Amino acid sequence: MGRCGPGPEPAACRRLRIWATAAAAACSLLLTACTAPGGARGAGRTGGGHRGAPASGHPAIALQVMPAPYQLPAAVSHAVAVSAGSGLLIVGGMTAAGTPARPATWLDPATGASHAVTGAGRAVTAGPAAIRAAAAVLGGAASVTAGPVRYLVGGAGGARPDPRVLAAAGRRFRVVARLPVPVRYAAAAAADGAIWVFGGETGTGATDVIQRVDPATGAATVAGHLPRPLYGAAALSLGGQVYLAGGLAGGGAAAGGAAAGQASGIVYRFDPAASRVTAAGLLPVPVSYAAAAVAGGVGYLVGGQDGKRAVPAVTTLRLVHAGQVIPGAAAPWLAPATGPGRLVPGSDPAALPGDVLIADHGNNRLLIVDPQGRIRWEFPRPGDLAPGQSFLAPDDAFFSPDGRYIIATQEDDDVISVISVATGRIVYRYGVPGVPGSGPGYLSNPDDAMLTPGGAIVSADIKNCRILLVTPPAHIPGRVIGETTQACLHDPPRRFGSPNGVFPLTNGRYLVTEINGDWADEMSLAGAVSWSVHPPGVLYPSDSNEVYPGRYLTADYSDPGQIVEFDSGGRLLWRRGGFNHPSLALPLPNGDILLNDDFNDRVCVLDPATGRIVWQYGHTGVPGQRPGYLDDPDGVDLAPPDSLLITHAATMGS
Repeated sequence: MGRCGPGPEPAACRRLRIWATAAAAACSLLLTACTAPGGARGAGRTGGGHRGAPASGHPAIALQVMPAPYQLPAAVSHAVAVSAGSGLLIVGGMTAAGTPARPATWLDPATGASHAVTGAGRAVTAGPAAIRAAAAVLGGAASVTAGPVRYLVGGAGGARPDPRVLAAAGRRFRVVARLPVPVRYAAAAAADGAIWVFGGETGTGATDVIQRVDPATGAATVAGHLPRPLYGAAALSLGGQVYLAGGLAGGGAAAGGAAAGQASGIVYRFDPAASRVTAAGLLPVPVSYAAAAVAGGVGYLVGGQDGKRAVPAVTTLRLVHAGQVIPGAAAPWLAPATGPGRLVPGSDPAALPGDVLIADHGNNRLLIVDPQGRIRWEFPRPGDLAPGQSFLAPDDAFFSPDGRYIIATQEDDDVISVISVATGRIVYRYGVPGVPGSGPGYLSNPDDAMLTPGGAIVSADIKNCRILLVTPPAHIPGRVIGETTQACLHDPPRRFGSPNGVFPLTNGRYLVTEINGDWADEMSLAGAVSWSVHPPGVLYPSDSNEVYPGRYLTADYSDPGQIVEFDSGGRLLWRRGGFNHPSLALPLPNGDILLNDDFNDRVCVLDPATGRIVWQYGHTGVPGQRPGYLDDPDGVDLAPPDSLLITHAATMGS
């Protein structure tokens, strides 16, 4: 429990275990050479797909599965989503209360902006609305678009599943094929000139069949089988492959950690050319009965049910190439990745999606380290600081929403610094180094400063018991939330009990952590508090943040310290102890956790399923400055495009 060293488990088996809880079944399905038994993911815990995992038959391409940085305006399941211009139309479905969802919703998938489609918009939604209405009559028919034609597949017009495949012509339908295995609640997608139908419910229960329908000829055949019976999943086509996400597994414990009746988090890849199914990743929110659509080359999984409840979640699915530079993330300032890595033996570089930014507190520096443990960037280097400038004790550092700057809080030096990544120069400061204060231009123990897309800095000002907003180049606060006082007590938004973190949430609000009284609060920048809870069993909460809506991580800055996952009701969901004053833990896209274990002088990646540390930079309990060593690392962030503020840019502060 207390040991934080990379375990001996083979990296390949660890990645397979992420994809499925039943490790023996997963190894048999995906990698017959894998013999280690592995372990189950934590209860209910899932994450996105490994970007480093190669697609079967397409070794240069991988699937990136990420929660969108926004939610739907309301929870919905059993809806239909279709691409409409630059956005998505979400039609029909059921609300969280079990009532029909009306009217249709238009969603901008880039920003999360949405509005109801009524009146003049009815003509636009007539096709999808007719599809949805017919699907409701047929009871669980799948909707799929192939070229200009929309189809309904299966359903249950009577007591048993309907074998018909219907093509829509306005508000009328014609039969184009009959399924050899009649199903309802199947997933369907068009690829390789055919309609592919995955799983569904038959008259005797869930099925694992994959059916191929040629709408031109009416031919329909069984083309393969899924690893397990599955229904209520969603399917979409990307890059000539079909991705099957979520759903409900039939018959006992199922892949992805879902027992019968529980939503699955697994994402499968289906290759139409080979009729082969492989695991591709995990959903951040396990869902069934979600809508799926593709817009701008990006797949979107919309709404669905988490268990028996509709959710407002939106998940993005993107294809990325190995070594691909994602637009907006080019970094010519990075040193070439050369020389040996300096990781602790046994570390798995595939545990990380990219480079890591580290605030190396005791060494008065910032580092960017790649997954192999090589230093690619450092600040300050000789000549970076202007005459008379200092850079002392950085405790947290985050990339800006455009990836061009790093904003570092120097808590013990009472100052916030904004650094140009390309030039290595401090371009703005708020606070007077070494001089605490509460007036304009002064801070007292600032923590976790973040730069919003609008250019404002949001920071916890611990000893002034407040949250501060200031917009460079100004040196006067634009807004102060909380009374400036030395009596730091829990009473948000009037005052705070020594706030040490203000982290953005995907709903546009923020999660505030208070040291005094051990509180986590969800609130808006206008000061509206949604809820406050005590993270369970935590003595000194630090930098609480969101895993996905309703699930949160906090670090217990104690000895022994721990990483704790909890919900908005204050219930414990997962914990792992044995650390020495950990101060920040961030969820990774693959479901692992990136953390800094401050007084153990290391940055780690933790697999929550087994409690093993699977990646480590820094020697446990041995401070140092040479490559491979750290001294009280106090902050981490992923490099763009996976950095905290880039993934939250669409909703941060909205």
